[in-house]
Amino acid sequence: MKKIIFTAFLFFVIPSHAQCISGNCNNGYGIKKYNDGTLYVGEWWNDMPSGHGTVIWPDGSIYVGEFIEGAYNGKGTHLTNQNLYIGEFKNDLPNGKGTLFMNAGSMYVGDFEKGDMNGKGYFQHPDGTIEESFWKAGKPTGKVIQKEAKYILRK
Repeated sequence: MKKIIFTAFLFFVIPSHAQCISGNCNNGYGIKKYNDGTLYVGEWWNDMPSGHGTVIWPDGSIYVGEFIEGAYNGKGTHLTNQNLYIGEFKNDLPNGKGTLFMNAGSMYVGDFEKGDMNGKGYFQHPDGTIEESFWKAGKPTGKVIQKEAKYILRK
């Protein structure tokens, strides 16, 4: 399985390349536009996104969810041209329970750790086959103990 790709937060590190266009972008609710066209709408604390907010990138990628000190932390939804992830984040990466829909027609529902499928989860392959397994670093672990039409169980 491939590693999940998420949009980085480099634009939060360089406040001189941004302008608060509405509200309070230091401690409150405000809208900040960055020179690359990225837009953040949401809650701020000490000039960093903290609380609930939305980031919209020029390529159309969107994140809606919780932030702590400028990083995705807590529940959120991240949409890119490659995938859609709905679930829990820690330090900008999927971490905890979540669902990942991928462009190739596959889907994963289960546990994530540091951006990888890690823990108990169910992966639906593009052909519709569902694979139930414990995952480590994005790959299923264990031997196949049951295989039927459109179902694989590993333990």
